[in-house]
Amino acid sequence: MTVFVKKIQNNNRKMEKAYGKYYGHAVIIDEVGIEELASEIQENCTAKRADVLAVLSELGPTVTKMIQKSLKVRIPYLGTFKMSVKSEGVEKPEDYDVRQHIRGVRVLFRPEYTIEQGHAVKEMTRGVKIAELPKNLTAITDNDDSGNPDDGFIEDQP
Repeated sequence: MTVFVKKIQNNNRKMEKAYGKYYGHAVIIDEVGIEELASEIQENCTAKRADVLAVLSELGPTVTKMIQKSLKVRIPYLGTFKMSVKSEGVEKPEDYDVRQHIRGVRVLFRPEYTIEQGHAVKEMTRGVKIAELPKNLTAITDNDDSGNPDDGFIEDQP
């Protein structure tokens, strides 16, 4: 499996040491959804596609429900999901008010990993190969929830 990389120039003047330099940036060439996942999983196990779709359809809402109960959800071979909050600090514990000092809530994901020769190896990166994006492939811009590109570097290739 190959992760494609595109050379991108950093045009952010606020990053003085990096400004103007070229960096490799992983690109996304397409997106797969639940249907494609179900088909792939069906090929690798005895479960039927309809059964896989049913389970995958419930995975997101179920993980959401569990992490919103302050539980950590570990999915073997994938990773761990949990809630995190951004909080303002106060000088004394009695001055702290959750309603006043919590500034945001987010979900943290930590990929599954193993320790090999003293180093953490993430299962999702095991065996990955890196190659420059071929000129005949087009990269798509990866948007976050705000609709902004992930870092402003990736553009569609002409």
